[in-house]
Amino acid sequence: MEQFADNSKKKKQNRIKNILEAFEHIVDMAKDTNLGPEFFENASVYIRYASRKLALSSMQTVLLALFVDRSEDNSILISEIASYVGCRTTKILRLSSEIDALENKYYLRASRSRNKLSYRVPLDVLKALKDNHPYIYSTEPITDLHAFFDRFNDLMEEMSNDELTHDTLLLQTKEYLAEIKDSYFARSLKRFNLLDEDRLLFVFMAHLFVEDNDDRIGFGDIDRLYDNGKIPNWCKSELRGHTSPLFECKLIENANEDGMARSDRFKLTEYAKSDLLSELNLNIKVKADHSLIKSDSFPEKKLVYNQSEECQISELSSILSAERFCEIQSRLRGAGLRTGFCSLFYGSPGTGKTETVYQLARETGRDILRVDVDKIKSCWVGESEQNMKKVFDRYRNICKDTQLAPILLFNEADAILGVRMEGATRAVDKMENSIQNIILQEMESLEGIMIATTNLTSNLDKAFERRFLYKIRFDRPTEDARTQIWQSMLPSLTENDARVLASRFDLSGGEIENITRKYTVNAILSGQKSIDLRLIMEICQNEHISNSVRTKIGFRI
Repeated sequence: MEQFADNSKKKKQNRIKNILEAFEHIVDMAKDTNLGPEFFENASVYIRYASRKLALSSMQTVLLALFVDRSEDNSILISEIASYVGCRTTKILRLSSEIDALENKYYLRASRSRNKLSYRVPLDVLKALKDNHPYIYSTEPITDLHAFFDRFNDLMEEMSNDELTHDTLLLQTKEYLAEIKDSYFARSLKRFNLLDEDRLLFVFMAHLFVEDNDDRIGFGDIDRLYDNGKIPNWCKSELRGHTSPLFECKLIENANEDGMARSDRFKLTEYAKSDLLSELNLNIKVKADHSLIKSDSFPEKKLVYNQSEECQISELSSILSAERFCEIQSRLRGAGLRTGFCSLFYGSPGTGKTETVYQLARETGRDILRVDVDKIKSCWVGESEQNMKKVFDRYRNICKDTQLAPILLFNEADAILGVRMEGATRAVDKMENSIQNIILQEMESLEGIMIATTNLTSNLDKAFERRFLYKIRFDRPTEDARTQIWQSMLPSLTENDARVLASRFDLSGGEIENITRKYTVNAILSGQKSIDLRLIMEICQNEHISNSVRTKIGFRI
């Protein structure tokens, strides 16, 4: 009897075609089993097949299958896995070491924000599994100081996304320095015998100088080095009290403002810039360009507009072309008028405002200096205002060093375009007013191109309204426009199917793109090649919460 069971299992294993098929069986069989011994016995054939293919333990294989089954979600919670398999969340938490192993092998990426722990499955992992082979994470070797800072910049982006802990950042930085141990930079740092924390802090400050030419580094910047964005008291105390080893080694100094040294602002010393960073051959122009998003980095996208939007965007694109822009600026200057072009793109979320800016940049060859307002604001008194001034100072310097003025993009600028508070008494309200006054003054003297995007304009300050030369409202797409968007996103759709989707679901372009991405992930996992209209409609229903007509807000041009 045992021999018959073994033969049966071998036949099943021989019939398994790929990892995703094994995962599908594992997920089906895991439901409401509490991941008990009986489940592992019943699913052993499929678990064994996938484990051998991926070189993972049985439990890691089961957990990965459960995460992959939810891979369309970029924020998978452990409680969701527990609910599916019918156990308490604490049981899955007890398996943290197995989940950590998957993360260490880059099958999962974890986001550890201050409120929750969640996971996502990278698209590269899904592609590897679809091709029926294990995912092997690999990176280019770090050969010089340029590559080191490029890689460190990647680490800081992961920190910003809460996908990296401070301890991991500390370890990775140490490993990256070891890869360039023969460089002058690494050898010089080693001579100072700094502790790991102090060395990381200096590397971070050097990174800000290399990337942004930043000579006014505040505690709000340093917060980014630590979990939950909270700088430890010991670090703040050492910097404020001038007792940090970085001062003793002449690597950093206090920044000056109006001839006075600021105890809460720091910068690299001239020695650190000219000596330790000498291998980078830095110059002002290189540092300025480092903060730009290059125009050729935007892939071409066919955007579908309503008629009114199409006319205005076409006109703006023509004006921003290199030849026309110089001519128009010259005539405005000759007439004694302001030469800067400030435009406002406003309307419902997902209607293509930001993507239109990207396509304008691509078409006109203009790079973008993107400003994320939430990163400008700080809890430190006066720092938010200084951050805003730095944005415009940096933009002016870039314009001086480039032939073609880039686009200064304030994305999702709702928070800074609202009506100013009269008689403000709270510190937060005073800060908001100060920031807005700075922007208004800078818009008056701007000689380049500024575009702000916003979802809300019902409370737009009249002073801003006057200063925006072009105000383009992005309405939700009409049925005809939605049909075109569906066909551009999913070229395999027939015109009739696209029309059906457009008529049944009042979706924005952004929502259609999101649905397309979810459908594509499902298609990868299932191996589906032909269009499944029923599945698309199901995803539409989950995406679109309400069919109610949204009230249009703002002003017409």
